[in-house]
Amino acid sequence: MTLAAEPRPPFSLKLRNSPFWLLLHATLWILLSGGSGWYLGLPVIAAATLLSCWLQATPWYLRLTRLPSLLVFFLTELLLGGWDVARRALHPRLPVDPAWVRHELQSTNPQVHLLLSAIVGLMPGTLSSRFSDGYLQLHVLDQQQPWQKTVARMEDLLAAMLPEVSSR
Repeated sequence: MTLAAEPRPPFSLKLRNSPFWLLLHATLWILLSGGSGWYLGLPVIAAATLLSCWLQATPWYLRLTRLPSLLVFFLTELLLGGWDVARRALHPRLPVDPAWVRHELQSTNPQVHLLLSAIVGLMPGTLSSRFSDGYLQLHVLDQQQPWQKTVARMEDLLAAMLPEVSSR
């Protein structure tokens, strides 16, 4: 059984998210270039916006009220993890039990999977290598530490901040 491809809507219908993409790309340009180089920036922003619309990319909707709890948790884990890694580096007698582990993803939102993978990679003592088939593959410095609880909490906080949005 073959599935027929859905007909693409006319290009004008795909432009409904263009203000979002235009603002996002312009903001990124300002942040990365320091607000200079507009002779190059304007064509790049326009091309990136058109490409986002052509690919029918869906804007990310954030619940900004959930951001503070995510930041507090992340910064706390960042400091505690950094302290733990530094202690292990300075005191070789402390146990190190590195391992590749799998975290079963609870969220079905691919945006949550992407950000969880990126954020876990920023935390000391962990590295995310990939996510697929409902799992996130991680390398941890000490598999005896409660890494499961930390990753699950981060996933819950991200899922609360990034609600699933049906493609319109």
